[in-house]
Amino acid sequence: MDRGKRRNLPYGVLALAAVNVSYFLYLLMTGATENTLEMAQKGALLIVDGRYFGGILPLLTSMFMHFDIHHIGGNLLMLLVVGDMLEERLGAVRVILIYLVTGLAGNGISILWYGWMGDTVVSAGASGAIYGLLGALFCLMIRSRGSVPGFSRERMLLTVFLMLYSGVVSAGINLAAHIGGFLAGILMGFLFVKAWKTGKKKGGRGAFSGF
Repeated sequence: MDRGKRRNLPYGVLALAAVNVSYFLYLLMTGATENTLEMAQKGALLIVDGRYFGGILPLLTSMFMHFDIHHIGGNLLMLLVVGDMLEERLGAVRVILIYLVTGLAGNGISILWYGWMGDTVVSAGASGAIYGLLGALFCLMIRSRGSVPGFSRERMLLTVFLMLYSGVVSAGINLAAHIGGFLAGILMGFLFVKAWKTGKKKGGRGAFSGF
């Protein structure tokens, strides 16, 4: 084996996955996944008749929470596929930053949307942040004129399949979070175009590849 060409692990993506899995195991052990009110008490977004309850903390905690094994399974698969491609060029820190910023954006749009609709909703899941990663990758692909090593036709089809899988098997789909996260991801992608190109030249994977 040529050790010089061996790729490092995507530590940022793995760290995000570990937090999601750990939180899910905690929710399972406490029985929170069986009760939406309990999920809200453990950190999910709670909107009642269009009014948001919970303060600032659920904006962050909810993006690491999941309702069942299918919910977290689909999201983690997308996270590993899309996040790995981003981290190879941008580094772990930027991937984590994109996840957090776009997850917050997705939650913010959810609150505005369901507030305007006057709905009652308990929302949790990493999909807003993951769609943010996808939006960033989409932006960087466009800026690179579609030339993204490692993003083959087969991998693109796999990504689409995972998106469909996550949407179909989830108990409920928060489209506002998906759209908000994706659009925020596109904006984040524009911020990191230079880092993306530098990361390509350096063949990064470090915490601050191309920084």
